[in-house]
Amino acid sequence: MRILTGYLARTVIAASLVALAAILALDFVFSMVDGVADDGLDTTTMLLKALLGAPALAYEAFPFATLIGALMGLGGLAARQELTAMRAAGVSVVQIAGAVLVGGVILALLATAVGELVVPPAERQAAAVRGLSEADELRTGPDGALWARDGRDFLRAERPRSASHLESVTLYRFVEGQLTERIDADGAHYEDGQWRLEGVVKTVYADHRLERRELEAWAWQGALSPDVLAVVVADPSTLPVPELWTYIQYLDANELDSGPYRLALWEKVATPLATLAMLLVTIPLVFTAVRSSGAGQRIVIGVLVGVAFFLLNRALGQAGVVYGVPPSLSALLPVVAFAALGLWGTLRVR
Repeated sequence: MRILTGYLARTVIAASLVALAAILALDFVFSMVDGVADDGLDTTTMLLKALLGAPALAYEAFPFATLIGALMGLGGLAARQELTAMRAAGVSVVQIAGAVLVGGVILALLATAVGELVVPPAERQAAAVRGLSEADELRTGPDGALWARDGRDFLRAERPRSASHLESVTLYRFVEGQLTERIDADGAHYEDGQWRLEGVVKTVYADHRLERRELEAWAWQGALSPDVLAVVVADPSTLPVPELWTYIQYLDANELDSGPYRLALWEKVATPLATLAMLLVTIPLVFTAVRSSGAGQRIVIGVLVGVAFFLLNRALGQAGVVYGVPPSLSALLPVVAFAALGLWGTLRVR
């Protein structure tokens, strides 16, 4: 059984990676065409944009590519009567499914590695290729400045140079909804776990009067670190789990909406599980509708199932954010539903 498990796992892995490569190749062609039509970019820049965007697409497409690849790989075995021979030798459908899931675990681990280790640096490099410096990305406010909150303090930086170096800084401090202090500084940089403000003018509002002091430097310590600022400008789906969790804690501590980031975190959990769920769905298809189908029909069946999963996953995710459905439910329900459907179909195969 060990040899058979290895054979089935290798078949699924190889076919899934071929399907993933085909998806990436198609996206590469479309990206190049879009670059010529819309951006007027030079060839080198278009190539870099397409290549740096590939890891994020690969991560998102892993479940879909696994579904298509497994249908092609296992469908080919079924068409050549190899699965029939396995069953004639006494191997049950459940054992075949278990062997297939061994390959699925490896694919799920590979998807996780891509999402955590490859996508974040690739997206940062892609931003640089697009001509966006870190300072440009930090200008998130409607006035072109950086705005951030830390508890009862509100920070505005008119000229952010980087996530750890800010210029033209204003800090507003509130107590029970009333402005109590305003600190203006020429610049601020982060060191030793705190912000060091330089060229400070501190205005205190107390007892219907103003007190104004000038200081060479002033230290401000809070939860707002450069790591948090760097996360503000990133697409949640491209962030690694530790950065997502750090930013969620920051948002919760400041009573801000962390829903989209919690959803992105749970989708990180769901993507490897979705890869396994797609494999479970292929088992009953391979032993029924796909057995006598050609390669084209297998691809069509896989696309239809994959699109159904994608639409359900996207609809529940957006509905969860809008209607306050727990992110864990929004992200995991499609996976559980398709896994249950695949398991039910597998157990019914005779």
